Amino acid sequence: MKKIPLLNKSAESSTERSGQMSTKEDLKSPFGSGISLGPPQPITTTAQATLSGSTASMQPLGSAVPQLAGLTAPKFEAVKRAQELAAKMGFRQDPEFAPLLNMFPGQMPPEVIVQPKPAKAPVLRLDALGREIDEHGNVVNIPKLTNLSTLKVNINKQKKDAFQILKPELEIDPDKNPHFDPRMGIDKIKLLRPKKMTFQFVEEGKWSKEAEISKLKSQFGEAQAREFKAKQAQLAKAKAEPDINPNLIEVAERIITKEKPKDPIPDVEWWDVPLLDSGTYGNITEGGLPEDILKKEKITLYVEHPRPIEPPAEPAPPPPQPLKLTQRERKKLRTQRRLATEKNRQEMIRQGLLEPPKPKVKMSNLMKVLGSEATQDPTRLEMEIRSAAAEREQAHVDRNIARKLTPSERREKKERKLFDDNNTLETIVSVYKVNDLSHPQTRFKVDVNAQENRLSGCAVITEGICVVVVEGGSKSIKRYQKLMIKRINWAAAVKEEDEDENDEKPKNKCVLVWQGSVAKPSFHRFLVHECITDNAARKVFSDAGVGHYWDLSVNFSDEV
Repeated sequence: MKKIPLLNKSAESSTERSGQMSTKEDLKSPFGSGISLGPPQPITTTAQATLSGSTASMQPLGSAVPQLAGLTAPKFEAVKRAQELAAKMGFRQDPEFAPLLNMFPGQMPPEVIVQPKPAKAPVLRLDALGREIDEHGNVVNIPKLTNLSTLKVNINKQKKDAFQILKPELEIDPDKNPHFDPRMGIDKIKLLRPKKMTFQFVEEGKWSKEAEISKLKSQFGEAQAREFKAKQAQLAKAKAEPDINPNLIEVAERIITKEKPKDPIPDVEWWDVPLLDSGTYGNITEGGLPEDILKKEKITLYVEHPRPIEPPAEPAPPPPQPLKLTQRERKKLRTQRRLATEKNRQEMIRQGLLEPPKPKVKMSNLMKVLGSEATQDPTRLEMEIRSAAAEREQAHVDRNIARKLTPSERREKKERKLFDDNNTLETIVSVYKVNDLSHPQTRFKVDVNAQENRLSGCAVITEGICVVVVEGGSKSIKRYQKLMIKRINWAAAVKEEDEDENDEKPKNKCVLVWQGSVAKPSFHRFLVHECITDNAARKVFSDAGVGHYWDLSVNFSDEV
């Protein structure tokens, strides 16, 4: 803001005029030139004496008039009015005349700043970011307007923030502070206790901030935690005030998260330590594993199953079971359903949506339905009645034919009843051991029943033992198991010459060695193989990848 620059010149001119007037007054005044209204000069001792003497000889002009020589009441009023006029016009007192002008009683009005009128309209300058700048390129901070219309919610928030009671920050243990006075009425328990009976929402990021503060407390102490809390408050305040200069926000140090170091590779794995005698891999060569370095007592025939773990989620609840009704209830329900259907059909006929059925006229109710019309042309009526009856009977036959299944549909229905779905995820396997399968009748039953039940597998016949393996669905396996265990009389299915030769031979029988489920079948169809040696018999199973079936059957014993 600029001020009027002609103040000193006017002051000098007024000083010259006052000097001329004072010279004239001095010529007229009886006191001489003891006091002048010009610029102040250094006063000597003699001048001070003269001034004191002349002041003492002055008469008081009034309570409001100063005790100065040569200054009367009209002159004082004129000087006072000149000072007030100069203050209103924006003149400021010259420091050279300040000691003389301050001799008058009363306070000078405060200096008035006059804003000069601009010569032309200001030029609007913008930078690349759209901010207003001055002629030197500095960003102009535009003050935020406060007298704008806003919502009542914001007004209430401003009032709440203005009258918010600030709680003093208490230390962890204020009793240790020598400046803490408990008599001041600060109860740390009541002051920090939250308000009751209020519904408060958890702000976003509250728990993460508290966790970070507690982590800093545990690592660096209370001072670091308080510093971090103060920085968080500053950042929150900066976010709440978007008009603040972003260059003034203090940037905190970046927290570098350390990666968790990986565990080093052990010399010996923990699962190998119980089995190694020396506890190291030093005695193991690339060619193989010597048996003397292993603890044989740790290796047993038992399979160690891991400890069962509960599933991560609870199983889904079972679906609601259908209500079991008695025969009487089912009959009653069927009657009610049919009555509702008939009532709906009659309503549609009444509304004209369906065509009403023709009267069902028969030879037995001819006179009852037609009445007098039956006697007019009985021959024609009889032919119409018989043709209508034949038409109804043919419609009944056609409906039955339409509901009747085709041969392919009947075959599919029978297959669904006898066999499982082909899209099942598991295949059931059964392994049977038979002492003698040389009789052609039993061999035929085993082969044909497996093919009819759509089972895959094989029957391997040797001189001492016969093994039958079948794979398929649950229904087919169940029927085949019933055939092998119950239906076939294995004791009678032996050749007569064998009975004559070996009377002391053990009784022929069939036992189920193992039954379980696998992911996919190992055989494509059922075949019968006759082998001379045990190695050839085992090769049949090994080629299919199930050589352990043969080993399991050979080592199986049904004697308990």
